Amino acid sequence: MIAMVIAVKTDHVVGVRKARAQETRRRMLAAAQKLFAGRGYVATTMAAIAEEASVAVQTMHFTFHTKADLLQELIMVVSAGEDDPKPVMDREWVQESMAATDPQRSLALMAEHGTDIFRRMAPLRNAIETAASVDPDVAALWRSIGVARRGGMKRILTAIGAKGQLRPRLGPDRATDIASVIHSHEAFLGLTVAGGWSVEEYKAWSYLTLCDQLLADRSGKRRPTRRASAKGLSFQRLLSPSLRG
Repeated sequence: MIAMVIAVKTDHVVGVRKARAQETRRRMLAAAQKLFAGRGYVATTMAAIAEEASVAVQTMHFTFHTKADLLQELIMVVSAGEDDPKPVMDREWVQESMAATDPQRSLALMAEHGTDIFRRMAPLRNAIETAASVDPDVAALWRSIGVARRGGMKRILTAIGAKGQLRPRLGPDRATDIASVIHSHEAFLGLTVAGGWSVEEYKAWSYLTLCDQLLADRSGKRRPTRRASAKGLSFQRLLSPSLRG
């Protein structure tokens, strides 16, 4: 009985320490995100992040080792939108997109959730590009994210193509080339930052343009309206109720 009580107390102490460490890590990542976005990569020091997070600079170095390592973890957390993310291809929206019989729904989900990643990453874009220019590990990570994003798009478009729903003579490779330009960090920043569009306006444009460029003409055949295919998504209200697929 005594051994059992000791084990329970030990588990409790370990659990409390783990929770505190996780909270400290989240606080340091939040501080880094704020400073990288506001000051840039070069001007942001580990000491400055430590001060913002109210921790010792030694804690910063013990936890993340280097500023480049910290940025790499921050990229993964921010792009995923959560601390302990599932792989993107295992997420519910990707699975729904892959399984959808309506190709417009597949592209609507891509426009919705892919754009949310662009939105989260946008404030860090300058810091990432600066870091990638001086640190090969950051550059390699950023390239690998781009490759993974393109690979995810290709899997979704391959599923659409397998159902005979891509434009004639448009295979998954060429469709991925087109989609990766329309639905990209660069297009998002160009239209929302330089152009002043809202995030929802970009999502709607991306969705409609992907449909126009990628999907086979189904005029005369039954297909939901493009607005109906975007049901429940943040940009649906911007689509005309009569817009046909």
